[in-house]
Formats: sequence, structure tokens, C-alpha cells
Amino acid sequence: MKKFSTFLIACSCTSFAFGQSQLDNYFNGSTTFTEIAGTSHGLTAPHDLDFVPTRPNEWWVLNKEANGGSVVIFWNPGKSNQAHQFRKDSHNDHFMARAVAIAMGENNEFVSAQEIKNTASASSTFMGPALWSSDTSIFARMHQNNWVTGQLLGSHIDMLHQSPFGMGVAYDNARVYWYFDGHNSNICKYNFGDPHGVGEDDHSDGRIHRYTDVVVTRKANVPSHMALDRVNNWLYIVDAGTNRIIRMKTNSGTVGANLTVPSTANEPLAEYKAVTGATVEVVVASGLTSPCGIDYRSGRIVVSDNATGNIHVYNVSGSMPATSVGTLITGGPGVMGVRIDNENKIWYVNNTTKKLMRIDNPNVLSIPEVSKNISYTIYPNPTSDIINIDLNEINGKDKVRIVITDITGKQVHSSVIGDTHNTISTSTWPKGIYMVNIVSNGNVATEKVVVQ
Repeated sequence: MKKFSTFLIACSCTSFAFGQSQLDNYFNGSTTFTEIAGTSHGLTAPHDLDFVPTRPNEWWVLNKEANGGSVVIFWNPGKSNQAHQFRKDSHNDHFMARAVAIAMGENNEFVSAQEIKNTASASSTFMGPALWSSDTSIFARMHQNNWVTGQLLGSHIDMLHQSPFGMGVAYDNARVYWYFDGHNSNICKYNFGDPHGVGEDDHSDGRIHRYTDVVVTRKANVPSHMALDRVNNWLYIVDAGTNRIIRMKTNSGTVGANLTVPSTANEPLAEYKAVTGATVEVVVASGLTSPCGIDYRSGRIVVSDNATGNIHVYNVSGSMPATSVGTLITGGPGVMGVRIDNENKIWYVNNTTKKLMRIDNPNVLSIPEVSKNISYTIYPNPTSDIINIDLNEINGKDKVRIVITDITGKQVHSSVIGDTHNTISTSTWPKGIYMVNIVSNGNVATEKVVVQ
């Protein structure tokens, strides 16, 4: 692990008062760029990254390869016990063909976006998002074969089509994802329903909503990443072809006419409809040379510029266009995906240097700014034999997942609960610090518990 020297930060006149946003504090004091991994770890062409919501010490970095895609999984990146593993599914040349973006969801699943029109005939428009399991006993482990007739198709768990040249993806809830269709220049909402079996091919319960009047433009070889503000229902979109950032209100628009699946696709779907009239606003119209990565946190977006390597922070809590908070100068071009972790640290990948990087600043504090979306109480803390988790706003129809890991990221408990009061025994756990992750309706709250 290497630390790069601190770079001078360019910033606007935005106030950096404590509590406004921890991201603002990157422009208060010294900021350090720390190298986490490089080519020796399998980063051949890193385009995007994400961490598993229920396992925040587990990061997946996506490589776009000449014909397919691969991932490098990191456990405890940046720590003394960092470990990694390279994975490539046997059928990656179709289900992860030239993949440029990933989005981790709940229930140990994620979606990859493929920047390719087709993997079959030149006229085919049969590409779209693929759904995978982030269970490491499944991904790139089950049904691995070289397209052997009669055998299952690798470890993918679903795939829907109709969106060639996928340039970006964002997780919403359950198995619903937003997708940047670079071929038809639209934003689409994909609902995978129940995934088919590992390596199978039934797509008949899939539902696609195409926002036909939300026009976006693909820039070849530069992903258009997206990020969702679930609290305010804004989808932030890098419109790379016009070098701007826009946002779309996800609970606006009217679902209208049925759309026809192209004859070259031949895909049965439960629903394929047009949506029109969604609210769209321009967030950033100038100042970006080649925007690529994006993430959202507490009234701020961070945007990477692939051409300059700069990472821009904008205040999006007021009226549009957004105001600049400041610019983090990473030192070179090639920055692609960018992600904010649960401790408000900014991570990114650089495809030119082939590196995974983390940005650190001692003034940026670890405050779980998303936890306010889940009303809960955990007690006693510290504890010796039990912990109680009270969920203050839940009914029998709600499903809340509880995942508890130790300090190394090893899972010690997982359950789905629906009661207001829940008790978990800790009597057999070794003494130490544990992370309680509460996942509900697309929100994740994390709290430390001490067992003594």
C-alpha cells in the first residue's frame, strides 16, 4: 500500500461548516491519495468498483477486457490483512462482454453493464444487463465450462436485453436497476423479478420500462456511471456524450404504451413499456472535459473526469445547476468509477495507471449519514451475551435483513426479520468489535457493537 503526496485542492467559496456534509471536509486540511492495488493484483483494465452493502469490507473491481470482463475481489482493502482474488466467469464473453460498470444490490447480487451491441450477428440488438451473485461460492465457480452443449451457461443468474452498449448501471431496490442504454440513447428501468437458476436462461418474468424522452448520449470507451439518491428519488446520470450531469426524478413520468421487442432479440418479457414525462434537470452543464464516474452522499455528488483525472464535488441540495464545492486533483488522466464508502472515504479506479485508489483526509469523519433512513435501536452496547435490535417503523409486510460481521469482515450472523423486537445471541462469539448491518428498502445502516 502506497501513499501519494498531497495535492493542492481547488475549491469554491462554499462554507465547510461541520455537519453540512463530511465530503466538504476534503477541502479543509491535507488530503492524501493512497494506492490500494495495481496490476500485480489483477487490475488489467479497471473501469468500475463497488462494495457489497452487507459486507462493506469487501470490494469488487471490474475489468473491461477485449472480449469479456473480469473482477478482482478485495477483502479489507488498505488494511494489514488485505487479501484479493481474481475471478472470470467461463461465459464472460457474453454475459460480461466488455463490461464497464457494476452496481451491487442487496441479497448478495449485482448487475454488470456491457459496452457492446451484440455477441452474435451484426444486426442483433440482444445485449443488456446481466444479474450475478456476489456469493463467492457461486460467482465464477458454478457451471464453469467452455460453452459445452447441454451444460449450463456459467454462473450468471439472469440477463435481460433490449439495451445494447450499456454504459452505466445503478441499484434501486430488490432486483430493480437503472441502466444507461447507449444504443437507443435512453435510460431504462430493469426489474429482473425472480432470477432463473444459475446458468439458465428463462427471462419471461422480466419487466423493462424505457424512458423514451430522457435522451442521453454515449461516448465510446468512457462509461456513463449513475448514482441514486433514494431519499429524494433522484437518479444522477453522467451524460458523457454531452459532457454534463443530469438527474431524473424516478417517481415521475407516466407509464404508457407497450413496446415491441425487436425481432433480432426474440425475448419473452412480462412487461416492456414506454415511460414519458419524467422530470429531468441539468445538474452540471460546463466545466467537465470527459465526465465518467459518479456517486451521491448527503446532498453532494462526486464526479470523476476521465480526461483530466480530477474528481469534482458538487452541492446538489439546492436549486439547479449545482454549485461546486471543490476539485480533488488526482494527478493524471484515466479516472473512471468512483465510490463513497460508509466511512465517507472516496475510492476510485484509474484505467490508465491500472490502480485502485483511496482518498483520505483526517477531517473527514466516519458518520453513517444513511442510517437516519432506518429507525432502529441496538442495545446493550457493549454486551456479553445478547444484542437487541428494535425496529421502530416496521410491519409484518416489511422485510429487513440483518447481517453481522466481525472486524475482519467474516459473517457471523445473517437473518431476515419482520418484528419490531429482535434478540440475537452473542454468547459464543469471541470478544471484539462487530459491525451490525441493517438493510431495508435500499438503505443500509451500520453500527459497531462491542462484545466483551
